[in-house]
Amino acid sequence: MKKISGLVVLMVASLLIAACGNGGGRSYADCETPDGTQACFNAEDMTYRIEDGLKEDGAELTIGLDNTDYGNAIVAKWNETYPELKDKVKFIDYEASGAADKITEQAEEAPDVVFVIDGEVPRNMQSVFALHQYIEDMGTDNGFKPANDLINSGNYVYLPTVFDGMAFSWNKTMLEELGYSTEDADGDGLPDAFDTWEEIFALSDEWDTTRPTYKGDTVNVVYPMSLTEVWSGYSSVTADGWEIFAEGDPTKPGYEKESFKNGLAFIKEAAEHKISVEADGTVTPGTSMSWRWDNYLNDEFSPFALVGTWMNVEEAETNSGSDFKFSVMPTYDGTRLTPFVKTKGFVVNANTSYPSAAHELLRLIYSEEGFQTLVDNSSYIPGLQEDSEFNPTYEGTNRKEMSAAFAENYVEPNFVLPNNTAKAAMDVYYEITLDTFYAAVWDGTKTPAEAQTEIVALAEQWYEENNK
Repeated sequence: MKKISGLVVLMVASLLIAACGNGGGRSYADCETPDGTQACFNAEDMTYRIEDGLKEDGAELTIGLDNTDYGNAIVAKWNETYPELKDKVKFIDYEASGAADKITEQAEEAPDVVFVIDGEVPRNMQSVFALHQYIEDMGTDNGFKPANDLINSGNYVYLPTVFDGMAFSWNKTMLEELGYSTEDADGDGLPDAFDTWEEIFALSDEWDTTRPTYKGDTVNVVYPMSLTEVWSGYSSVTADGWEIFAEGDPTKPGYEKESFKNGLAFIKEAAEHKISVEADGTVTPGTSMSWRWDNYLNDEFSPFALVGTWMNVEEAETNSGSDFKFSVMPTYDGTRLTPFVKTKGFVVNANTSYPSAAHELLRLIYSEEGFQTLVDNSSYIPGLQEDSEFNPTYEGTNRKEMSAAFAENYVEPNFVLPNNTAKAAMDVYYEITLDTFYAAVWDGTKTPAEAQTEIVALAEQWYEENNK
């Protein structure tokens, strides 16, 4: 990457030319000469003009992301669109985790266009380019709205592209072979017989009396609730509608709320219904209620679980011969539980010498063909709104089902502390040993009220130590 001198700013030309943009007739500023400081939009062709500097020998536009097949496919799409600029775009294998921080650390040495995790963007706003209005419109019209609202509250800098999280899953083959109906008449993605936790708890009560076997193994787990791994365990404490930082205040996680205590009570009730037992029939100890989601796919040890976007569902289905389905989570007393979800998406490095070419690359990526390229060359799940104009075709149903499920998940907040902007507010969830309280409530050694009182006190202490 070549470094440009001076402050990189997004400039617009003074002449407005009416153009029929996506999502309705919109007007965008036309720009005739890309000078390396702005995204230069060709309002007639609805494309971005390419800087002359990129056409010089040795010049290249780099894109960093964490999937080789997808990265190479993006390069191929560029080469197909711009044969006269073939191989001017170079893919760099670049881990998404920490990528936004690396832009700040590496400046002009970082790629021009970078695939990042949404929550890392706010603390690196000074290092990313404010995107042109046309790209902003594409993002707001089509990208996952909660991510847009959280990350792009000021300048529009982040283009949400794929989901990164966990969706509820149920083993259709297993349930049917055990004699249960999987009919989904109401179309919520869940079998009507098990679209509430009350029904799942009733199933667990039934199995406590007569434990079934599946493929020769006794089924001791109905749902492998995670307690000691609190990221995936978050959904359990949302059983009464609790959401962390619901008010949008990074100093108010909301542990004092009645709904949080009722979420803890949901964990207690799950234990009472024995949704996970040992071989001798005793309830699994809270400290053993760890990350067991992979066992659901690989060992088929339970009919219900959460499954992550990074897990190889297709391989598990091939190996087992089973059909794993994906949906929103069941409701409890009428309230739907909500796991965390993140997004990954693209930003433009503020140090790029080719902001206009970078925008043109984003335009190719964020299009109908671009999302089809993503689906065809990766296991990513497009992070699109339900009414998006982009409708890629999927092979099989898994990713489409997961995408629909994520639409109701809760975006993990990305706030920083007001008096310590280097510290993520979400650390008040990860650093106060919530796992010990979840396990204690499960084991019955603490009541939900007792656990809540201690959690509130620990959170207050955490803020005293960190928000300064």
